[in-house]
Amino acid sequence: MDDSELRTKPAWLEPLFPWQQHSAVVNGRTMSYVDVGPAGGRPVLLLSGNPTWGFLYRDFFAALADAGYRAIAPDWIGTGYSDHPRVDAALTFAHHIADLVSLIDQLDLEGFVVVGQDWGGPQGLGAALKRLDRLSGVVLMSTWAFTGNVGRFHSSARPWTTWQAPLIGQFFMKRLKVLSQQGPSAISKRGMTVAEGRAYHHVFDEPDSDDVVLTWPRTIPLTEGDRGWADMTALQSRLPELQTTPTLLLWATEDSVFGKSYADRLKELIPHAEGPFPIEGADHFIQDDRGTEVASRIVTFLDRTLGPVVPERDRPKPVQPRPRKTPGWSFELHEKPGAAETSWRADPLLVEQELDVRPEVATAIEATTGMRSGRRFWQSAHGHWYALELADLGRGHPSAATVYGLWDRWEPRPPESEIDQDLLDFSLWVGTISPGIDPEDVRRVAARAGVDSD
Repeated sequence: MDDSELRTKPAWLEPLFPWQQHSAVVNGRTMSYVDVGPAGGRPVLLLSGNPTWGFLYRDFFAALADAGYRAIAPDWIGTGYSDHPRVDAALTFAHHIADLVSLIDQLDLEGFVVVGQDWGGPQGLGAALKRLDRLSGVVLMSTWAFTGNVGRFHSSARPWTTWQAPLIGQFFMKRLKVLSQQGPSAISKRGMTVAEGRAYHHVFDEPDSDDVVLTWPRTIPLTEGDRGWADMTALQSRLPELQTTPTLLLWATEDSVFGKSYADRLKELIPHAEGPFPIEGADHFIQDDRGTEVASRIVTFLDRTLGPVVPERDRPKPVQPRPRKTPGWSFELHEKPGAAETSWRADPLLVEQELDVRPEVATAIEATTGMRSGRRFWQSAHGHWYALELADLGRGHPSAATVYGLWDRWEPRPPESEIDQDLLDFSLWVGTISPGIDPEDVRRVAARAGVDSD
């Protein structure tokens, strides 16, 4: 993607954040990132959390680059200058991990270091463990990567459980924007300027652009069975694999979200880690309150344990096979997918909120699938699994539908060309069973858009 296609930064932001932002398409969405420092320097991934973006690391770029490191600060999908999907199902724990894995692959990062705060901790570790052969170091601060430790903040009725309660959370987080427009500035210990607060908040100015701000809190696993429990448990079980990876733990002495007990628990799970070392005079957004000090500590740690130069090594480049469709394949629905639900992530690809705008189509789908609500699955000619989910709103036929791709849980999704061909095959099936739709018309329109079913 051309970087010029990113949203333009306002002129007032330039003095505070002069760095150019680049872009990459990860799992079908545009991710923005800052890339500062020598191209051959050791990559240091600077990962933020809720509700911040790359602006949080503005005090780190020069410090790392001047020391010979390559500082890369991506904006998670849903934040900053990246795409802001309006579908919660596109912003799961697993999606964020897979998005970062995709960026690591596309930038071909070797010997990289993960620096994670808040959600940048577990999501960064998840991606790092998927590319463990390329990981060199870890820095964690004001974060967590485990279940079973629920602090006062996350168990409190006000603000936490009230903020993100069903329906109430939609009102507070997305309509009133109580976190995206007030979070970092509300708990600043050093005294944030009005312009700095605006810099954090303006990326959520657009109405209904705050989905991730609500999805993230709801993903924090407080009890078994919660939305993020399975992924966090899987992550925790793999932390011993970091036993040879240089690791630094920092914690803000006044952190109102992830206090000392979280840092101590990380030390128990990663016992070889250095620290946890206290950072005085800092609340949860430790990089903002004490940015220069924290950046200096990280550079000192990296210089002592790794250095800015990544030794060259021979690693064969993966060869992407040319997409091929299975000869003789035909569209066939199943009641169950070919893998356990815990092994894949459901990626919403087609969301139809008005399926019954054409009642005859909704009726045909109900008759063919044998259901008015529920899920059916199919394996495409490329071998990928998909799900069709129908919803019944009481109008006598299916009223809404969503098509999901079912991908390897923490890995990037298949090539977009394959997904396009698979969705065309699905569309041809819909055209075949529905009165008034000619499948050949579907095929011709797709061909004009550059998608061939053969």
